[in-house]
Amino acid sequence: MIMKKIITRNELRDLLTKWQRGQITAEELNSLAGELYPNDEVGYEDWEADGESSVTNEVLAALDMMDMNLMVPEDVPAYLEFLNTPLGSFKEGYSKLRQCLQHINIEDRQVALSKIPFYKAFCE
Repeated sequence: MIMKKIITRNELRDLLTKWQRGQITAEELNSLAGELYPNDEVGYEDWEADGESSVTNEVLAALDMMDMNLMVPEDVPAYLEFLNTPLGSFKEGYSKLRQCLQHINIEDRQVALSKIPFYKAFCE
């Protein structure tokens, strides 16, 4: 039996914080996420009782699509808060995250990011 690597919320908090502080680039973070999500050799520490919901999984999925979603370091606090969601409260935590993300002015963000190669394809 092959041992899965277990991704923890703390690992994702660390990566998000490094990105927010400018210690890693968006491209580096996205590349790391792409290696881990989706991947049968990776598991998550925080699956909910329904077996279908994991905060770690959702954050990793967002990082895997951060160029497409125009995710920037200013979004990190919302994801850190989501990572603090208690086990058993996924739906509530996810709802709060989605509410935060709905306040982003995508048109303004597209203009602001249109010259950055990492985001450019998703700003047209």
